[in-house]
Amino acid sequence: MGGEGHPVSEVRGPRPWIATVIPTWREAEHIERCLRSVIAQTWPADRHLVHIVDGGSDDGTLEAVEALIEASAAEGGPEIKLIQNPDRHVAAARNLSLDALPDEIEYVFELIGHAWLPPDHLERRMQDLEQLEGELGGPVAVIGTVVRKSDLKIGMFGRWVEATLTSPLGNGGGQFEQFSGRQRTTTPPFSIYRRATLDHIGGWNERFPTSQDSELNSRLSRAGEEVWRSDASFLRMAKREDLLGWLRFSHRYGFWRSKLLKQDPQRAVYREFLPWAGLLSTTLLLIFGFWWAWLMPAAYIVAIVAAGIHNSARHRDVTMIIGVPFTLFLLHSLFSIGLVDGLCRSGGLSNDRA
Repeated sequence: MGGEGHPVSEVRGPRPWIATVIPTWREAEHIERCLRSVIAQTWPADRHLVHIVDGGSDDGTLEAVEALIEASAAEGGPEIKLIQNPDRHVAAARNLSLDALPDEIEYVFELIGHAWLPPDHLERRMQDLEQLEGELGGPVAVIGTVVRKSDLKIGMFGRWVEATLTSPLGNGGGQFEQFSGRQRTTTPPFSIYRRATLDHIGGWNERFPTSQDSELNSRLSRAGEEVWRSDASFLRMAKREDLLGWLRFSHRYGFWRSKLLKQDPQRAVYREFLPWAGLLSTTLLLIFGFWWAWLMPAAYIVAIVAAGIHNSARHRDVTMIIGVPFTLFLLHSLFSIGLVDGLCRSGGLSNDRA
């Protein structure tokens, strides 16, 4: 469990009001697990509001949410409100919730419908935030958490995806990076935000159907706000378990990463451009007759195969010897294509899930 890396203090004084905001669209498979984990939080229910912001689900999500609204009320859980989101974008959903929040809400916790929490998740994170602000001597605008491996029974391709996203070659230092302790960051996943900060900065940019959190945190960093992540707790989320979903995910994140970098070039990381750099330099060297140019793609193959062998031993799954290199190659290829695609055309509403 997260949090072993450093102690947390007890929360002093009245507990602040927290709103947990969950955009949904066709989340029937996971929404009950998600909401049950929210209802079960040790954080006082009378200081906790939950917004479900749905983009027109037609798969049973709404029926499940309505049943859980009644269950939470009957069990003494937090109030759950359902808000309709005609645009279906995640950024629009979060802004709709922000506009609808009562004045007493002090913190906003961003969640998604296919993630779930330990019972003391909010308790531990708020204790940790209080301690951090005491050490810094000032407010923290946003603090993220760590995403652990799903504890669901998943198929072979799903296991490859899990291993890929926790691999240094696959997470790119983003929301799936495994870390310990507390640290400043530009990519805090599943963040708790100060509501006043969100109001001041104008909420989420609705031009970003994907990477909207990265875009928001980029603005916060440029404004000099404190942006952190911590392993005081963790959460788990269901990831893509099919090939087509993985291809869409890989391209979509490259596409919107390109849009983000056009807006904030300082966020660029050299690793993001290595596939294109390797392909172009290898091609040019071969054109000019340098046979040893093959060493670059050979080194790449060795690296992803080594990742497959490492994960096979780590997870005791022999299929990862082939599966992880395969999913890494698809991720790197489609992300790189998405980067160029994002430079060439404007983006619209994604058909993939948030």
